[in-house]
Amino acid sequence: MKPILYLLTSLMLLASAPVSAEQSQVEEWQLLQSTDGSNLTARHEAAAVVLGDDIYLMGGRGNRPVERYSLITGQWENLGLAPLELHHAQPVVIGDDIYIAGAFTCCYPRETSVAEIHVLDTLTNTWDVVGSLPPERVRGSTAAVVYSGKLYLLGGNTQGHDGGAVAWFDEYDPVSGQWRILPDAPNARDHFSAVMAGTELVAASGRQTTQPNPAANPVSVVDIYDFQTGQWRSGAPIPTVRGGAVVAAYGVDVIVAGGEINTSDLALNVVEAYDLSKDAWRSLPTMISGRHGSGGGISGQQMYMLSGANLIGGSTESDDSETLQLHEMIVIEEPVEPVEPVEPVEPVDPVDPVDPDVDEIEPEEQGEDSDGEPVSSSGGGGAFELSMLLSLSGLLLLRRQRRKGSCFA
Repeated sequence: MKPILYLLTSLMLLASAPVSAEQSQVEEWQLLQSTDGSNLTARHEAAAVVLGDDIYLMGGRGNRPVERYSLITGQWENLGLAPLELHHAQPVVIGDDIYIAGAFTCCYPRETSVAEIHVLDTLTNTWDVVGSLPPERVRGSTAAVVYSGKLYLLGGNTQGHDGGAVAWFDEYDPVSGQWRILPDAPNARDHFSAVMAGTELVAASGRQTTQPNPAANPVSVVDIYDFQTGQWRSGAPIPTVRGGAVVAAYGVDVIVAGGEINTSDLALNVVEAYDLSKDAWRSLPTMISGRHGSGGGISGQQMYMLSGANLIGGSTESDDSETLQLHEMIVIEEPVEPVEPVEPVEPVDPVDPVDPDVDEIEPEEQGEDSDGEPVSSSGGGGAFELSMLLSLSGLLLLRRQRRKGSCFA
């Protein structure tokens, strides 16, 4: 009986052993292919938003068209041009509308900051101007988030790529059209994006752009604003400093993908995740291609990286896209629930191996194991042990399957 008991013990220990996030397997990036051969227009300094079952790719130098990718059909659709060239901005969704505030237009190195707030009504595919930034707060290359129905504009640059990075933080109420100035962020930055994680705004990556080397002043520290307390705090520095990255939220993780630095002609394919609950960074699988100035976002458990430039600056605009499955990034421990047998097991009277009455038990076939103990090839005791073995095996398999599918989004 010892081999079976040893196996049962091993299975029990294996079933109770925790699985760490480091042990979970993470998918690799895959090229995103449409189902009908349609594709996006190559661009950089672009942005994207997820709205329902669609991804809207917007902006870019040269007034690229708005293009919509259906997550249902897997097809791209060209929706036409915006009213003017808009780039270096982070669009946000309020209802069925997409807002673009704090953008640049036209030409390097002193791009013009766009004062107007441009809105795309996705139901009618029409554009409108709904307001303007206060004259003293106009800038481009800002980050934007939505919280409780209001738009929040952070950072940016007042002089394009020629200096003028700011730490400004403003609130815009789309109902009243009123602006409110909020406390500055700890760090001025541009060429970045911000995300909401619960009730906190997180600003990661970015730089303070100036001449003669625009990418030479990256910002390493994470700035976090708590809307419940109205206070800023700093998070752990990003391991790979960069500007022009895509930033997206996935639960308590803030994912930073791609970007550019001044020490390499190639755009980055590096992807890192900041765990807001632990104030810690970790690496994720690298992208197939390095890219900066891309559009990107997360829908469900899938992250998308769309277009961008493969070299520092504006060279080699890309028309390809990549996607990463995120469902196994996080393993959530779950308690093991007891499994009750369908039918009660009849109690088995213990048999003392040194009791002389043991000789009276005569199974149909009986042999001896290596220790000289009786081993029965059939009978009540063997069936009970086999039932226990199968129950524990099933429990182990069930728990492993539940762990593999666990996630949060």
